[in-house]
Amino acid sequence: MERQILRVSLSDGNIRQEEIPARVCRDFIGGRPLAARYLYGEGTAGVDPLGPENILIFVAGPLAGSGARGVNRWLVVTKSPLSGGFFRSVGGSDFGAWLHGAGYEMLLLTGRAEEPVYLYLGPRGRVELRPARDLWGKGTGDTRAELRWRHGQGARVACIGPAGENLVRYASIISDHSTAARGGVGTVMGAKRLKALVVEAEPDVPVARQDLWSRILVRQEELVERRDHRAPVPGALKGAILPTRNFQGAWKADIDPVDLPRLLERKGPEFQTYWALGANPGHLDPDLVTMANERCNDLGLDTVSTGGSIAFAYELQQRGLLQAEGFDLGWERPEATMELIRMIAYRAGIGDLLAEGVDRMAAYIGSGAREYAMTIKGIEMPGYDPRVRPLHGLGMVVSALGGSYCYGKALHAGLFAADREGEDLVGQVSRIQETTVALETGVGCLFAYLGGWLSLEQMAEMMTAVTGTEVTPEDLKGAAERSLTMERAFNLREGLGREADTLPERFLREGVEAGEITAGPLTELPRLVTAYYRRRGWDEEGRPTPATLDRLSLELVRLDQPREFKVAFSRELTK
Repeated sequence: MERQILRVSLSDGNIRQEEIPARVCRDFIGGRPLAARYLYGEGTAGVDPLGPENILIFVAGPLAGSGARGVNRWLVVTKSPLSGGFFRSVGGSDFGAWLHGAGYEMLLLTGRAEEPVYLYLGPRGRVELRPARDLWGKGTGDTRAELRWRHGQGARVACIGPAGENLVRYASIISDHSTAARGGVGTVMGAKRLKALVVEAEPDVPVARQDLWSRILVRQEELVERRDHRAPVPGALKGAILPTRNFQGAWKADIDPVDLPRLLERKGPEFQTYWALGANPGHLDPDLVTMANERCNDLGLDTVSTGGSIAFAYELQQRGLLQAEGFDLGWERPEATMELIRMIAYRAGIGDLLAEGVDRMAAYIGSGAREYAMTIKGIEMPGYDPRVRPLHGLGMVVSALGGSYCYGKALHAGLFAADREGEDLVGQVSRIQETTVALETGVGCLFAYLGGWLSLEQMAEMMTAVTGTEVTPEDLKGAAERSLTMERAFNLREGLGREADTLPERFLREGVEAGEITAGPLTELPRLVTAYYRRRGWDEEGRPTPATLDRLSLELVRLDQPREFKVAFSRELTK
């Protein structure tokens, strides 16, 4: 079965289709590993993430649109404008199914359009870049409505809002009620003047072995009916330990928003958004957080980085390091959060500084501001305190993605459970990351895996049936290991080495104590990082050894091109 890439040069409008080579399919399977291979292999070291040379990849897995459940997620892979390193962001809904159904597993976008455009994928292989000047400036809701009026209500749309257009460093991409939010993927899309992707061709994915496929689907439906209802619910807050006031303290949540009917009706936020736009800035009003989430989604902002940037600004004012003329940045002011979201998206007033993200804010302000920057590799941290949850802390530190909760969640420990006993942290983190990337070859849903109806064994069998090529769970894990190593090589090439594999000083120097929540500083982090490197087959500096590269057949990886990563601003900022 032929597997296709669509290459689009936004600079000159050149569009061409090509087949993915058989060996690449064999070694990288699909999804995240496949995209990592192309980003590393075709990217140039040192390119500006917001420049035309940066590559933006949309990728669906080989199973998307096939009729199986839990495998229709899609990824956006690029060089992050926040970290300057490898990043992938995950989107939900059925956009991945429609993208693959249009005939492509991957869209590889380069260049920059002279005027705003959107990419249209229509029936019978029709592909066009169309003008989008009239859509520029619209929110994501109005953009989707207009494009569906033009192309039919059944068309699928992934688009950016004003935040992406204005190069807010942490802009997101929205498709229906799902976002590919983290790392600034929407910012890269805005820098390329690409407003949206529209897919009008309905999914029609051929299956190589129909008899096997029919049995697999019947079996999956049986497992769905018997699924583990105890699997973590994304929106649940009950019992979660929430860092607050920019990680100065912690709360133990005593509400469960998923049980509030009014929020269910509005498709209320998930856990990380409740934390980022509520507890972190110092309040937790579920209705207000829901409104803030809706505003972020329409403007095209990552809620986690938005909340992190706001909380950072609040602490800087608390410490006497930042003042906003005519605006109170004090804690426990929910209405201020709502106004700052708008100001960030349009780079208005103090929002112009917050739009750069926490690391660039700290570099601009100086005067010790770095001490309060809660980031890992330039990515604003999610709602896990590494002192309380060392499993999450170590996982983010050694991940190429930095401060993203999508590095590979604690699959076996549960989102809010204590770290798994009887196994060292390094072993848990290594296994969790490999499992996560193996799922993302599909692209499989984490919660389907947790619910017991999408194991790696099932995914391998599905891939065998759809592609006609034998795929085993060991093949998936091999592709995952190649991806993790290549992502590391990408970061090394961009100047993100061992010195970037650490936590903010607050977690290494200070403990946390809030009622029954008590934890000391994570002083063992350097030893744990070294042990993780050894587990991966990397040297003391985190460089994959020649033996590891040979074992994984990664001949294209070069480790002799280190670069120094420097903070740069999207535009000239004035005090």
